[in-house]
Amino acid sequence: MRDIPCCNTVAVVEDAGDTLHTQRNALDSGWLLDVTADYSQGRQPVRFLAQGRDASATIDSSSSALGNDGDNEITGIHASDGDPTPRGLLGTRPPSLFHDGWRLFYTKQHGDNVTFEIIPAQ
Repeated sequence: MRDIPCCNTVAVVEDAGDTLHTQRNALDSGWLLDVTADYSQGRQPVRFLAQGRDASATIDSSSSALGNDGDNEITGIHASDGDPTPRGLLGTRPPSLFHDGWRLFYTKQHGDNVTFEIIPAQ
């Protein structure tokens, strides 16, 4: 992953819902948005994550008796350097992803409920 400017880019994740999944033939995604960009003229955000189904969610989607939730919603994204002190609270300083101990994680719900770490390309 290329270096991400600390103050101009925000990472967001989505739970698109079954209707949108069908309309665009894609499951949930993670996006990088440049907060200084004008997206009204056709520019597109960078899709950095595409979440498919794991084995548990695949079984769930095929059986209404199991609740038929059907997908793995990406439910959160979190950057941290692991600092447990007040200095480490969200928003006290800009993250420096993949440098100085800063790491990036995302979570999903349903299926196997795994937390993943995003690492830079080697």
